[in-house]
Amino acid sequence: MAMRAGAAVSFENPTTLKNCISYSKFDNYGWETLYKNYMSNVMKIINIHGDIRVSRLYLLIQLDVKINNLDDTLKTLEREEILIRPPASIELTNNIKEIIKDADPIYLDLVGEYYAYDNEKLHEFIDQITTNKKNYPRLKEYNERVNHLATIKRLRDDFKVQEFLKMCPDPVNYFTNIKLNSITTHYNESLSYLSNRFNFLPLDKIRDDLSRCGYNLSKTVDSLVASDKFFYLKGKRTWFGSRHQINYKTTENIEFLKEIAYLDHKDEILNYIESVKTEHRIQVEEAKCIGNLNACECCLDNELLTTEVFSCPAGHTFCSSCIKKGTEVAVGGGKVDIKCFANCNEEFNLTMIKSIVDDKLYQRITSLKQAQEIKAAGIEGLETCAFCDYSVILSPDHKIINCLNPECKKETCRKCREESHFPYRCDQIERAPEVEVRTMIENKMTEVLIRICYYCKRKFVKEDGCNKMTCTCGKQMCYICRQPVDSNYDHFSNEKMIKNKCPMYTDENIVHATAVEAAARLIINELKITKPELLRNIDINKILPALKKPNKIPTTQLSASNINKLVATIIGENVEDIKNLKDMRSLGPQVKKPKH
Repeated sequence: MAMRAGAAVSFENPTTLKNCISYSKFDNYGWETLYKNYMSNVMKIINIHGDIRVSRLYLLIQLDVKINNLDDTLKTLEREEILIRPPASIELTNNIKEIIKDADPIYLDLVGEYYAYDNEKLHEFIDQITTNKKNYPRLKEYNERVNHLATIKRLRDDFKVQEFLKMCPDPVNYFTNIKLNSITTHYNESLSYLSNRFNFLPLDKIRDDLSRCGYNLSKTVDSLVASDKFFYLKGKRTWFGSRHQINYKTTENIEFLKEIAYLDHKDEILNYIESVKTEHRIQVEEAKCIGNLNACECCLDNELLTTEVFSCPAGHTFCSSCIKKGTEVAVGGGKVDIKCFANCNEEFNLTMIKSIVDDKLYQRITSLKQAQEIKAAGIEGLETCAFCDYSVILSPDHKIINCLNPECKKETCRKCREESHFPYRCDQIERAPEVEVRTMIENKMTEVLIRICYYCKRKFVKEDGCNKMTCTCGKQMCYICRQPVDSNYDHFSNEKMIKNKCPMYTDENIVHATAVEAAARLIINELKITKPELLRNIDINKILPALKKPNKIPTTQLSASNINKLVATIIGENVEDIKNLKDMRSLGPQVKKPKH
């Protein structure tokens, strides 16, 4: 390990693993920080370069030297002889995978390389992991990142109209009417895109139109396309991105990239949509002539093709849209048996449901069904993972639940239901103060998120649908105020927040993300006064729930004051305290306007 003392090494192209380990920025878990910062590009390089043997530490160094510039790093890898992972580090990684089964695989590759020649520090690292004193990137996060990058690739490089319309079924209305590109989110990316596309127009003209269109990128493009030639420059302007850090070509924001894909392929998309509509009109007319149209017994649409309707075993017919919406509401209410909407007590076929709903909802239905069936069986020794629905039968001497769900793979202590801390007993685990604070915040957020049936004490979380919840035990309660409700809907309002009534539908970003964040921020504000030293390593943005897309189900449109009242009701706090949380993400953070 003498290399760490300052041997003269060129980090433009380190030739051995020991050279890489001695990189000064890797000290004190600096390699973890660099991986967190460069994770996307590390994954892209491994995918693009094709040689999975390349050293992960070597990649981090190359990205760090090139200031995380993907193109420059790839050119270096093509030009220079790359460093291959030595067998010792690969063997160590494989051994560690048996201990930390739910970790990001690239992270474990880095661990295997960094500790390949230092057993003492390796044992220290493993001890911190197994006693929960140290966090690490999870396999689930890695899989989500893989899927995220795959989506980016489909939008940027492998665009197909049909796949795009599955992600965004009504792009014209969606991008024209929503406020995706507000001044607080995608302003610089939007300006970068517009400057590159309209390089024959002055930047002042582009900024003015963007501002006048309410920072809506699609509307701004339409406005600039219609610009009078009076505004045209004599020559094309140098690209905006060369002088600014933020470049729309490097952003990884999926919603923004959807809009870019829509704008770049707009003619192709609109032509495809029109051709589908024309073909559908022809088919409807032909079916009408021979009396072969069908009707939905829910929405009463009576001009449906045979391919557009589905039926229950008793023959009641419904359109796919109604079945999908009804399924979302039922699953949101904790039901897994989707009954016919005509109240004939028949259930919709699960195979039919699969052909209508998206994969995520179908997986949720099947996992709920499996959990329900396993629980009903009353099997002795049955244990469930504390972090997902995976169940397994264990003998009494097994102390650890090893989850085999590929999206989870956590190891849980059977006694305390926390992550495994083997070989230590539950009462031997001491957590760092920062971990205790994080746990306290996360517990409060979980408390706000989870509902408990007032009768059978079953826990559940609503994903979609209305706020009238029906537990599997048959009891009904309001998801907002948590109070029991009757079988009618007198407790709910469809218009606005009314005294002693809760809204029938709400945007899940308010019910989940905003309310959960408010609860977390209230705790943090208290700790800022009582124990400020404990907050130095807490980044609330890393533990907050992600914002969801708005519901397709109509929601009650609430004013800012009514949102405050709704959030206060959900978390059981004073509305005045909620009003004072000015930095809440979903209630419009106070930010400086970018310089024009």
